Amino acid sequence: MASPDSSQGGQSRHHQCLRLLMWQVAALAFLLALTATTGDMSFPPVSDRSANSTKKSLVANIHGDIILGGLFPVHDKGEKMCGSINLDRGIERLEAMLYTIDEINDDPELLPGIKLGASVLDTCGRAPYALEQSLEFIRASFTSLDPTEFVCRDGSEAKAKSTPTTVVGVVGGSYSTVSIQVANLLRLFKIPQISYASTSASLSDKQRYDYFIRTVPPDTLQAKALVDIVQEFNWTYVSIVHSEGEYGESGIDFFKHEAKAKNICIAASKEISLRATNATYDEVIKELQDKPEARVVIVFVRSEDATGLLNAAARKNLTGKFVWIASDGWGNRLAPVKNNPLVAQGAITLELQSTPILGFEKYFLDLNPRSNHRNPWFVEYWEEEHKCSWNRVRPPTSAEDWRPFRACKGNERINRRITSQENKVQFIYDAVYAFAHALHDMQEELCPGTDRLCPAMANIDGETLLRNYLLNVSFDDERSGACGEPQDSNEVIDLTDLVYNLHRKRRTAIKKQNKDRSNSSTILSYRQFLVLLSSASLQQNDLRLSGPSSDEDAGGKPRTHDRKVPAGLREDSLSTVPPTPHMFVYKNR
Repeated sequence: MASPDSSQGGQSRHHQCLRLLMWQVAALAFLLALTATTGDMSFPPVSDRSANSTKKSLVANIHGDIILGGLFPVHDKGEKMCGSINLDRGIERLEAMLYTIDEINDDPELLPGIKLGASVLDTCGRAPYALEQSLEFIRASFTSLDPTEFVCRDGSEAKAKSTPTTVVGVVGGSYSTVSIQVANLLRLFKIPQISYASTSASLSDKQRYDYFIRTVPPDTLQAKALVDIVQEFNWTYVSIVHSEGEYGESGIDFFKHEAKAKNICIAASKEISLRATNATYDEVIKELQDKPEARVVIVFVRSEDATGLLNAAARKNLTGKFVWIASDGWGNRLAPVKNNPLVAQGAITLELQSTPILGFEKYFLDLNPRSNHRNPWFVEYWEEEHKCSWNRVRPPTSAEDWRPFRACKGNERINRRITSQENKVQFIYDAVYAFAHALHDMQEELCPGTDRLCPAMANIDGETLLRNYLLNVSFDDERSGACGEPQDSNEVIDLTDLVYNLHRKRRTAIKKQNKDRSNSSTILSYRQFLVLLSSASLQQNDLRLSGPSSDEDAGGKPRTHDRKVPAGLREDSLSTVPPTPHMFVYKNR
């Protein structure tokens, strides 16, 4: 006869197997449902995903008592799945999350006795691949075993060879198409998700995305800003181009709605598919040329589509033909314009207002492959950044403009393409701190009088974390006392902040510490920008910026962890109010 203990152990193992089977069935049903709705769920063989087939198995780790998941576009999209390293947005955003966790763990007042950890994965900017990666977060929740349920023959407790990474929440994704599919999965398993960059208005639907929140406002604000800019120039006939997917489609739909109300007519309207080729971009440019009266083009696209569009315009020698007015998909990024500065001349692009994180700049610029072992993609980033090879003999293959093959010395330095931090660093910082303060509040309530992870927090329920703690977190913000999503504004004058120019060889912005300003770009507040408009210093035919600089308008104080951000949390947004758009005017001298 089996002993009661062995019977209970058998039942426990049966429950484990049954739970795992239920998870597999649920995951399969979810994938099949997405296949039916998106038609984009076919995964190539692992060996076909990129030149480096091991990319899918890599993870950036910080060991801890409580783990946050992270999703970042470390690599760009490739022809098959993952492409080359994302120099503009991938590594810096990932390192921002790791830096913030380090800062939290160094704070004795926040989560005392508990070490916060991270498990960060690469999405390659593709929703299907991001979804597959996110299954790792789910799988860990259902494959973790309680060692007390198993006893060895000698009476000792069994020990697992490895412990799966169970996450209590996820920071990410970046693209709205990625966040939407990941949110559909995570909500099934009650895992809260905070995005630092996904701005699609569709994600405001709390019936569908009840476990999704974000530290950035929806695209409606950008769409209003684009319409306001068009109005300020008295343009009434424009063409529009948008990317396929939630980001481009929802943003441009709202622009059309606002434009119609302001009597702005649409000449040509083109969508760039997710599988766009050079021929696709050439066709878009051709259709824009077919409407010669509409020189102004509203561009609501992802960064890679902005690059493709400008490349196509350059192939047609269309310098000065179009005035590009673009959303933050292009924003202040160098990639779209670095090979086409003349075609980009005069473009106006938007970015969300952000504040530098004090300490992160030095941290990031001091990183080196010799010491940065927790980021498995950093060597690849270093090689691409410095056009060299690190501890391996191979010719350069990932970029056409590599210098003759050479070995990395290790004393190279990361070179800033622009003077400020990557725009979304602040919002990643906000997202991680939101989780940390929610967990801190949970610790104070469930583990009173202790400075450690008590048994009551051993298995954190996602719904409890979200409803009882995360959505109740509030911070003080020195910019504004308001909280929640940005309020609608129909006045362009309310879209405060910066304007700067693009130089032919380098793009810079005036900072307070700059002593030599003779070769710097001019920064103006948005109010000064409007003064220039009214005084005809800035004409719609060339959009060249002139006028005095203003140090006082160059941004607020750098953020530190003492500056409790964001200003308040609501289900739809964790954003401070309002993260208003910057304006960037591109110009060659």
